Amino acid sequence: MRIRWGILGAANIAYDQLVPALRRSNRAIVSAVASKSKRKAERFQVPTIYESYEELLQSPTIDAVYIPLPNALHAEWAIKAMNCGKHVLLEKPAALTESEMIEMKTAAEKNGVVFMEAFMYQFHRQHKRMKELLESGIIGEYRHVKAHFSWMLRDREDIRLKPELGGGAMRDVGCYGLHVVTQIVGLKPIKISMFGKIHPEFGVDTTSTCTLIDEKNHTAEISASMELPFINRYEIIGSNGSIIVDSAFRPDVSNDGFGKITVRDENSHVIFFERIKDDQYLNQVEHFHDCILENKEPIYNASHSLEMALYLEKGYQSLENHSIVMDVK
Repeated sequence: MRIRWGILGAANIAYDQLVPALRRSNRAIVSAVASKSKRKAERFQVPTIYESYEELLQSPTIDAVYIPLPNALHAEWAIKAMNCGKHVLLEKPAALTESEMIEMKTAAEKNGVVFMEAFMYQFHRQHKRMKELLESGIIGEYRHVKAHFSWMLRDREDIRLKPELGGGAMRDVGCYGLHVVTQIVGLKPIKISMFGKIHPEFGVDTTSTCTLIDEKNHTAEISASMELPFINRYEIIGSNGSIIVDSAFRPDVSNDGFGKITVRDENSHVIFFERIKDDQYLNQVEHFHDCILENKEPIYNASHSLEMALYLEKGYQSLENHSIVMDVK
């Protein structure tokens, strides 16, 4: 069986990454795109173009939808899609608030459809390798995690600079660091604080940092920026050394297309290095197909997305209140 996909919106991420990955799968058919811009939709070269999102969702010829709309529109359209019986792969961050994510989780359960937030990076083999190294005890007990993702945003009209659309650096790229800390490494914070540089004209954080601590006193710092050079990496620091994952979130656009893992001992000497190449976007859609065809939960499901929505919401509440420390409950 082949899954018939519809794309809600003609965003660049859909055109550049997700749709090509679907076309690399022998279990997907990209059937339609819905967009107000016929010109943008035509470049996808799909059989059907809809002028409205509602038309696509009402179509009986669509099984699953990918939603790469602005953050503030995620909950509305994901819920509408699921209420139409469509499986939903939703671009990150899934929600701006915990309450939005609760509504989406409820809609998925009520309609018996597969829902997954599209943190594609987690399907790259480098993170499984990192976990194997961490669990081997090579760096002792982990104590601190640092994650950083930055890029240079030059378009002043970009939606990520619009607060009403859920813009901001921590939501855009910082959520990757928050995800790797809380969902891959497994640090579950009990307190969160967020500091940020708020752009005087646009009113969103263009550079920001989240600090976290859990009940075992593991700590983490997550930095994000839309005004710094392109860097994406994380480091897990333990009692006997550290594990550094470079090109952690977008290895596909690194110079050589590889993710890199380096282990250093307590004296910072390199004791292990590995380069890993994989197809994270294809792996993501194939896992999504498995969940649909085998009627099973994604390995990263709506309950995990609910955690992420809570952490992001608490971070922004901290930022809006002079970076006070927020309790996570």
